[in-house]
Amino acid sequence: MSDPANVDSARVDSTSVKYAPGAESSVARTVGRCVAGWIVGYLISAVSSVLLFVVGRIPPEKPASTAVTWFTAIYGIVFAVIGAAVVASFSRKNALGIGAAIALTIGVVAMWSWYSTPDHSHWTHLIAIFLMAPAAQFGSLTRRLTD
Repeated sequence: MSDPANVDSARVDSTSVKYAPGAESSVARTVGRCVAGWIVGYLISAVSSVLLFVVGRIPPEKPASTAVTWFTAIYGIVFAVIGAAVVASFSRKNALGIGAAIALTIGVVAMWSWYSTPDHSHWTHLIAIFLMAPAAQFGSLTRRLTD
């Protein structure tokens, strides 16, 4: 058993603890890189998808042919992987977290869009939720494994 007098003498006053110089700026820099990676990665995926629909004149609110659905799915997966792999280099030790944030954002935005447009066709939402979001996580994983 320990002596209560020794326990009191071993306590450290929280004001006497010193942090390493620059620790706050290092944490802020890491958080900034992760947030920037999340935003840029999502924008790579989202902007490329919008460009596909605009340039290809594909109406996402209407049913699509099988060929268009497959092409859109493959295109979305490729750009989700590219976006996550590129931005995982912003903070390589946090690559999986950045990929998860991108995947979550893709899924949440697709679900929100599905909910806000109940009378439209939802093939694009299904592609985003079940294919593009996991592909973004995979993209960050492949980047992390190449280190």
